[in-house]
Amino acid sequence: MQLRSRVLPVLAAVALVGAACADQDAPNGDPDQEVEEGTEEGAVDDDASDDDASEDDGTDESGTEAEDGEDDEDAGGEDEAGAVDDPDPAGVVTTGIEVADSDLGAHIVTAEGMTTYGAVDQRDGEVTCEADCAQVWQPVLVEGEPEVGEDVDAEVTTIEREDGGVQVVVDGSPLHTFVVDSDPGDVQGQGSAERWFVVSATGELVDAPDPSETDDEDAEDA
Repeated sequence: MQLRSRVLPVLAAVALVGAACADQDAPNGDPDQEVEEGTEEGAVDDDASDDDASEDDGTDESGTEAEDGEDDEDAGGEDEAGAVDDPDPAGVVTTGIEVADSDLGAHIVTAEGMTTYGAVDQRDGEVTCEADCAQVWQPVLVEGEPEVGEDVDAEVTTIEREDGGVQVVVDGSPLHTFVVDSDPGDVQGQGSAERWFVVSATGELVDAPDPSETDDEDAEDA
């Protein structure tokens, strides 16, 4: 009886220890297996993250390329829209000048026979008739050197206009035609505004005031 009473508590203690060990192993399982499973799950998650990152990068790149393309296209359109050919300079183009007769005497005309005029404020070769003025008093323009008739008894040169074209100059006066003159021999611009006068064969402005008198009047006005 005394031995049995001692054995039973020992057996009960062993049983409790075994049960405790069994309970402890059950939730933990195989430690190596858990590590491998955890690693595989982590690898899958990482791959998924990389795919997401790639998709994001692809979207950004495509978006950037599209924006760059639109910018290039817009820039090209502006260049094309902004490219405008320079307009032809105002004036009449001729091959040269000749001499014709009229009631005003021998005077210089274009190769087509149109009367030429000079302005009193341009006798020093300075061009002041531009823009709207050049639409009415059209500069006599040439391409290359002008052909000069044998009856022209004056120095003939050319000048490059700021608004385009090469204008014929006779004895210091840039030549113009008058838009109202419709036929060769017309001299309807003579004395217009006391500024415009027909150019003689010797390069003088027919019936124009003497330059010295003009200078004196300007000095008095000043």
